[in-house]
Amino acid sequence: MIKVIESNKEAFDADQHRFLQLIFPPGTVVEGPAIGAAETALEWANHAVWLLMNDELSINAAHNKLKHGLAASARGDVRIEFITTPPNEDGTIPVSAFGEGKSMPLFDRPMLTYLSRPPRELRQGLEAVSLRVDLSVVLAETWMLATVYAAMFHIAAREHYGESLPEGVAPYPTLVVGRLPEHVIGGQPLGYRSAVTLPPDGTTRPRPSGVFFYKSFWPMKIDFESKTSGIVVDG
Repeated sequence: MIKVIESNKEAFDADQHRFLQLIFPPGTVVEGPAIGAAETALEWANHAVWLLMNDELSINAAHNKLKHGLAASARGDVRIEFITTPPNEDGTIPVSAFGEGKSMPLFDRPMLTYLSRPPRELRQGLEAVSLRVDLSVVLAETWMLATVYAAMFHIAAREHYGESLPEGVAPYPTLVVGRLPEHVIGGQPLGYRSAVTLPPDGTTRPRPSGVFFYKSFWPMKIDFESKTSGIVVDG
C-alpha cells in the first residue's frame, strides 16, 4: 500500500496537471469554482492517504480488525468528561457540575477500543487505542471521499469506453467546493492511545499516552492507582 501511494505521489509530482485530468471531464476549463473544487478534492485525497498511513493513531488498523472480525470492543456507555467541581465527601457529583463553562466533554460518542502494534521500524510494543466514533462525522467523511472517487471512476470509464458509456456507469457527480476535512472533523478528539507492553528491544521508551485531535496531540496519562468512584445525582 505504501509503495502504491508513493508511486502515485511521484506521478503527480512529475505531472502537476494529472490530478485535474483524473477528476474533470476532458475540455473542462479549470477556473473560478472549478479551481475551488479541485483544491477541495485534493484535500480529501490527501485525507484518504492520512487515514491509511497515519501511525500515531492507526485508524487503518481498526478498519482491518473490524473487517476480519478480530478483537475489538465497541462501547456506547462510556463518557469521559473533565469537570472543575470535585466530588462531594459522600462521593456524589451533582448534575449542575456539568455543562458549558463547568465541564469539557472529551469522549461523548461511542468508542471503539482495540490493540494495535505500530510499524516495525518504530520498535514499539502493543498499544491500546480508543477511537471516538461520531457517526455524523463518519458519514460526512464517507460522502466527501465517495464524491471524489466517483468523479475519478467516471473519468476513468470515459477514458476506457469513450463517450458511449455502458449502462450502469454512475453519472459524473457534483464536486464540493470549500468543505475541507478540518471543517467536517472540527476540533473534536479523535481518540486516545496508551502503551500496553514495553517495546521488545528493552531499551526504546513507549510512545507517550494522550488524546489525538485532527492536527494536534494532548499528552495525557491516566493514573489508575489514584482513581476514585462517584455517583452523579440531581442537584
